[in-house]
Amino acid sequence: MSSLETIKRSLRNYLPTSVNIDDFIKAEMTLALLEKCKPEGDPTKAYLLLHNYSLLGEVVCDENAFLLQKAHRLLYSCSSKMNWTKLLENYRNAQHEFCLYIFTEKLEKGSKDLKFARNTDLAVEPDRADVYFKFIRKHKEERRFEYAKGGTYSYSIKDKTSSTVYSADVEIPDRTPQMPVSPLPKKARKKISVSTDELLKSAAEMAEKKPDDYCYSILKSNKLKAVSEGNVKTANRLEIDKITNLVGMVGSGKSTLMKVLSYHLAKADKKVVLVLDTVSSVLEMCSYLSQFGVRVSPVIGRGGREKYIEQAAKAGEKYLQNEYSKYLTAPCIIDGMAKNKSDKSSVPMFGNEPCRSLMKNKKHYNCPYMDICPAVRMYRDVYTSNVIVTTTQGLAAIRLLGDNKLFLEYVLEQADLVVFDECDKVQKTLDEFFTPSASFDKFRQNAAALCSEVMNMDTEVLESLDDNEKEYVDKLSISVRVCMAVRNAISAYGNKWQTILSRTFSAEILYNSLCKDNKDNKYISDKVLAHMRRVTLGMDNDKDIEYLMMLVLSQQKESKRLSKAFNDWLTDNNCKPDKTFTDHIKLYLVVAAFDNYIKDISDSYLFLPYERKTQQELTDFLSTRFTAQQKILPSSAMGNLFGMKNDPQKGLILYRQYAFGRALMDRMPWLRLTEEGQPAGPNVLLLSGSSWADGCLQYHVNVPVSYLLEAEERKRRKIAESKMIDLGTAIRVSGSGSEEREENLTEVIKKIRETIEAELRSEGKLLMIVNSYGEAQTAASCLNSILPGKKAACMCREADELDENMILRGEIADFADHSADIMVAPAQAIERGYNIVDKGGHSAFGSVFFLVRPMEVPDEISSKCTKLNGYLERHCVLSGKKNAFDRAAKLRSEATRQWSVMERQGKMQLSSLDPVMKLDVTASLFVLILQIFGRLCRITDDSKPAPRVYFADGAFRCSERNKGGYDLLNELIDHLDSMMNNKETGEIAKTLYQPFYEAFKKGVEKNEFIHISDDIYSEEEEF
Repeated sequence: MSSLETIKRSLRNYLPTSVNIDDFIKAEMTLALLEKCKPEGDPTKAYLLLHNYSLLGEVVCDENAFLLQKAHRLLYSCSSKMNWTKLLENYRNAQHEFCLYIFTEKLEKGSKDLKFARNTDLAVEPDRADVYFKFIRKHKEERRFEYAKGGTYSYSIKDKTSSTVYSADVEIPDRTPQMPVSPLPKKARKKISVSTDELLKSAAEMAEKKPDDYCYSILKSNKLKAVSEGNVKTANRLEIDKITNLVGMVGSGKSTLMKVLSYHLAKADKKVVLVLDTVSSVLEMCSYLSQFGVRVSPVIGRGGREKYIEQAAKAGEKYLQNEYSKYLTAPCIIDGMAKNKSDKSSVPMFGNEPCRSLMKNKKHYNCPYMDICPAVRMYRDVYTSNVIVTTTQGLAAIRLLGDNKLFLEYVLEQADLVVFDECDKVQKTLDEFFTPSASFDKFRQNAAALCSEVMNMDTEVLESLDDNEKEYVDKLSISVRVCMAVRNAISAYGNKWQTILSRTFSAEILYNSLCKDNKDNKYISDKVLAHMRRVTLGMDNDKDIEYLMMLVLSQQKESKRLSKAFNDWLTDNNCKPDKTFTDHIKLYLVVAAFDNYIKDISDSYLFLPYERKTQQELTDFLSTRFTAQQKILPSSAMGNLFGMKNDPQKGLILYRQYAFGRALMDRMPWLRLTEEGQPAGPNVLLLSGSSWADGCLQYHVNVPVSYLLEAEERKRRKIAESKMIDLGTAIRVSGSGSEEREENLTEVIKKIRETIEAELRSEGKLLMIVNSYGEAQTAASCLNSILPGKKAACMCREADELDENMILRGEIADFADHSADIMVAPAQAIERGYNIVDKGGHSAFGSVFFLVRPMEVPDEISSKCTKLNGYLERHCVLSGKKNAFDRAAKLRSEATRQWSVMERQGKMQLSSLDPVMKLDVTASLFVLILQIFGRLCRITDDSKPAPRVYFADGAFRCSERNKGGYDLLNELIDHLDSMMNNKETGEIAKTLYQPFYEAFKKGVEKNEFIHISDDIYSEEEEF
């Protein structure tokens, strides 16, 4: 059989020099895959096979799945619809006698369908399809990198306080670093099986090493139960095979089990990765496990080192503990060797060391001291540690040093077990992580500083800038004009497209709407529209259209020059006069030109010198492309899209969809397949207290529950004794307009003042829940004004200016020692991840007041994306599709349909939502309330009173003014009843939620009179 190189040489002898051989072969490889999966499939959609969709729905494990997974990596550039269209067109234009496939067009149902078939007359390399498949299966990516050799190099240093950039030179001797080398990737992992007795024995060993450790007593008092086909029974063994979902209510010992299991497996020389919620949790876990002799290390980002140091520093200590300082404050060897540095640049560069940015002759080199430098020790320790602790973002994005491999790739190849703590939050975080968004209006504001700096440069300095840098600054300088041109065009030309423009949209969406409006060539030839689209995508050339695209962004409003040029183009192309249709063409051209403008800025930014790059929302958005991750994960269900939204308050919001994020967690064992298609990734253990939330699209984890961890009975009884009280206020905060909202919030607080004062006389501090940081400040200010002698503190972000009534989000775990009696916090920021306890381990809070109905922004892009993923995992049935092509087409079609449904319902009244989306609202609210309630459920002292929960916002109930609306407390009762009474999964729900359910049913009566129509507006705030 020939090799790929032989085929290339043969084709070069026959094909014209104008044909790109590599692109030609990529096209044939993709068509060969389509022929293998579905010979009668549409070749124009062959790119759908390159999105790794075989991992979604019921996972397919066969040789084809392995082949498609490898093709997903190798032919990544062909997975774009636009790129594939261009590749296929060029392939069809090549000389047919040398092509593996020939094409015919058939008229079916009034339209032309393209068909393809094997070229049976082929004489040159006729067996090349088999060669392609063999090459795809055996392909391995090569990474090229160079270490700095002996000589003089330079690097840049940014002064963080002034953004001034300094340079330094360093003389490096000739040395070759002895970097750690990964062993060969592990094959299919064996299941992990450990008995409860073995775990207790390991916990007892831990108690011997550290007598005050609590793991043994907690593990012994809680019960592990196995779930099989709805039946629950006590388990004496924990088995983790591929992916195992273990759930347990707050206080059941999930974290304890994770610690003991890590210790137990480390003794057996297994490689375990723990994925936790925050960096502070990561550092604490490393510190904890190291006490027992476990080889453990963190993997966290480099950029936030100074913030991490502040979080790790303990009150009264002058220095960081060694287990923290060896990773966070270690010096850079190169920085110590540098010459001619100014005083300002001589400070430690925590997180900004020149590990990959030593410059010589305008080329970057790796630092040759990576193998011994203290500053990057944590990335070396990955190779020798038995337990590695990281965050969700760390697992998804961090790269190891040396060959620049993703940490995720290393985990897939080497880890025996990955444990995801709070897995329901992890899946939401992953979905949002791979759907970034950014405000273009903020970007144009931030661009002013760089433009001003360039305008103030001396002529000599200005002329020294390279062409790319000049072009970048030039594009920044017109950002105001571009922004206004787009917004004005939306306003002026939108007409009957207002429904489309009020949602997320893209140039492609507008083009498809144009084609729909132009059905049967109503206004203009379809060929003219298709040609216009191709020109805007850079696939064809047309001076007239290119001139129009230049003009539409050159002024904020339409000029006479643009009007004349556009009218001339319409006349030349015989367009029938219709103002609405021609306005829509103008709007399409504006949005398409804006797409190209953003792409040009993105490309220019990537090649800027390091010192010119700025950490801003949009520049991060532009430069983060997740290319390596996209080759591992399934693509976003609607394709890896770029789009925008015209928000009345925030301006132009840009977004991208890169990948089906949650697959990194719930499909991890299958992200690497053996040649037979069997999973070759690590085993996965999922832990959570609320991941079984049927109906919740964001938080419900679609992995069957295998085990339950049940808290000791005394804790369950105490939680069941909780008091839940509907305060019955008629004042509605949630759902009110933004102008009324703040006033209504303060009125609610004043209305329930006596209840608050009574709680302040009871044991425990008070937790007040709002929906945003702004509301937290408003509520705290009101509380401090009406409660003399008491103090309320509001949670704030790192970026906020602090005063005495504020507490940083990263410091709330120590609130028990804070001088404030009340904490006011946004629901999304406090829901989980923080054990706020006193010195005895009991919750610092005695009661919680829901001053608002805790809800996310319903129309937020990232929220919709994670809901879409949840919907597809739960409701899109792919098992009936016989081949990978049909599965991919079905998934893409269903995703597009459901996205449209969510767009339409984004701002509808709750009572008007379809059953799936309405249940999602109720189930999501339940999860939020439950998680916040969990802050009160850390129970170690039975003598203290049971938790108290107050629903203060009138929007929890319906108003007496109107009928036919949504009553949240009623819906919660019905939802809980439904879960508890489910014959198949009721036992799971009872183990998790029975104590909450009992308390809720006792305290909250069902309102039989439903009256009000209610929207789902929540203040737009990010956390």
